[in-house]
Amino acid sequence: MRTHSRPRLFVSDRGAGEPVLLITGWTISSAVFDPVAHLYEPSLRIIAYDHRGAGRSEPWLAPVSMAMLAADAARVLADRRLRSAHVIGLSMGAAVALELALRMPHRVRSLILVGGGAGGPSTALPGAREASAAMRSVVADSLRHRRPWPAAVLFSESFRERRPDDVARYLPFFAMHRAPPWMTGWQALAVACFGRRAALGDLRAPTLILHGGQDVLVPVANAHLLAGGIPDAELHVVEGAGHAVPLEHPEASARLLTTWVRDHADRRPPEPRRAELLWEQLSRPLALPAGAAGNAREAIRHIPGSALSTMRRAARR
Repeated sequence: MRTHSRPRLFVSDRGAGEPVLLITGWTISSAVFDPVAHLYEPSLRIIAYDHRGAGRSEPWLAPVSMAMLAADAARVLADRRLRSAHVIGLSMGAAVALELALRMPHRVRSLILVGGGAGGPSTALPGAREASAAMRSVVADSLRHRRPWPAAVLFSESFRERRPDDVARYLPFFAMHRAPPWMTGWQALAVACFGRRAALGDLRAPTLILHGGQDVLVPVANAHLLAGGIPDAELHVVEGAGHAVPLEHPEASARLLTTWVRDHADRRPPEPRRAELLWEQLSRPLALPAGAAGNAREAIRHIPGSALSTMRRAARR
C-alpha cells in the first residue's frame, strides 16, 4: 500500500499491539526487516515504509533533508490515523528518527536508535586500521559476489565466519528495491548536512540506544556520544556485533525492543504548541543549508587555535 499524500510512500502495516514506526537506512528499502519481522508481529504493530524517491515509493528527483524525511515519517503516521508511535531508526533511519523526535515530539512515544549517531563534525569515524581491514573485505566481497552492500560492512567478522548461511540469506534483502543513483547521492548529502549533537539535551522521549560493539560503519563511540547527550537514555551495546545488530542477534534484539515498547506503552507525548508546529513547517525548507552551516561552525570551533591562526594569515595574503 502507499500513502494518500504525495509523494506517495510505500508502507507495510503488519502485526498487532503497540504501534511501532520502523525507519530504514541509507539507500535500502524496508524489505531488510522482512527476515525478522515475524519475531515482532505477535506483540507489536510494525509500520515500515520506504523513503521518498527510493525503494517502492514514488519517484523524487530533488534533494532531501533530514527534516523532510522526518516529515515523511510523520506523514506515514497520519496516513495510518495514528497521532504517535514508538519509533525505531536503523542507521541513517536513526538520524531521521532523532530529527522527528526533536522537530515533532508529539509524534514519538519512545525512541529507539539502532546503529546511529548525532551527526556533524563530532561523529566518530572508523580508525585507520579498522577502515583498512573493512575496505579489503569490501573489495574482496564485491569481486567475489558482486554484492551492492558487502557483508564486511554490515556484519561482524565473527558472525560472517560462524553463520555464513545467515549472511547469504540476509544479503539479498539489502539488494531489494535499491534507491536510484541520484537518490543515493541526495541521501548522502542529507547525512552530510545533519548534525544534532547540540540539541540532544532537548529530547523529551524515552530513548533506547542499541549498537554493535564491532560496528565498522558507525563506530560504537557514536552510541556513547548519544547516550551522554540524551537525558536518561538507556545504552545497550552488543559486544562482538556489527552494524546490523537486529539481524545478527534477532531473538535477543526482538526481546529487548519488545520489552522496551511494552514498558513505555502507557506514555503519551504532550500536545504540541501552535508555535512549535509553525516553526517546524517554516524551518523545514531551510534545513539542508542550515545544517551545513551549523556543521561548518562546529568544525571551525574544533580547529586548534594555532591551526586557525595559520588559516587566517593565509587567507589575508
